[in-house]
Amino acid sequence: MKMKSLSSIPALSTLAPFSTLAPFSTLAPVVMLTLVSGQAFAQGRLSIVPFASVSSSKAIKPDKVGKTKDESATSSTESVNQRTTYGLKIDVRLLSFLSFNLQGGVNNVDNTKKVTGLRDEFKEINIVEDLNLNPDNQNAEYRYQEEQRVASAKLLLTPRLGRFLWLKAGGGVRARQRLISVTDKATDTKQTIQDPIRYHAVATAGAGVKLFRAMSAHAEYNFYFIKFPDTEPHEQEVLVGFGVSI
Repeated sequence: MKMKSLSSIPALSTLAPFSTLAPFSTLAPVVMLTLVSGQAFAQGRLSIVPFASVSSSKAIKPDKVGKTKDESATSSTESVNQRTTYGLKIDVRLLSFLSFNLQGGVNNVDNTKKVTGLRDEFKEINIVEDLNLNPDNQNAEYRYQEEQRVASAKLLLTPRLGRFLWLKAGGGVRARQRLISVTDKATDTKQTIQDPIRYHAVATAGAGVKLFRAMSAHAEYNFYFIKFPDTEPHEQEVLVGFGVSI
């Protein structure tokens, strides 16, 4: 039997834009097997949730929520970046207390840093060495731009507390690709790094509330283990979204 393309299935057409993201493509077979088999499309078992999230490797700062570019005239020596991700989440209720979750999104960072601020907060890339920058030139300023393409697959316990409220707890794996560009502001020389896709374990806790017959609100806290099972370095994320059940 010939397999249909993702965009040819009405209920999955909203996932088509994310099929172009490299991290999503690595997890696509997982979601296809889950959604196409069994009774995944039974009424009320599939939710489509556009979301926004804020993440950081340190404490999340409310005053920076939603900002992708630092408009400050001063350069920073801080290596930590707070990121705002926008994307789409698909929830499939497998059983009354169990669901499968797939999500994909993109975030961007654009700011000015000193050379000491170019240390990778996740300790995955040696930016200064890879780009052959002079670590002793403390006064040099660089425009730092980064795009992250992320996708994750999780299995969640979803016990219900009455008709309108349910909890979420579980874990899974995230695929992430980072595209970094660093521009020397003195010479306007731009260099880039395309980091390969890396995988991180994730633990999730959250809740959902049914608002109307087919609408719901979602809130989640995600903890990403950059070097599992160690908790350092890590990334934490707060996510909110509103979904429609089909």
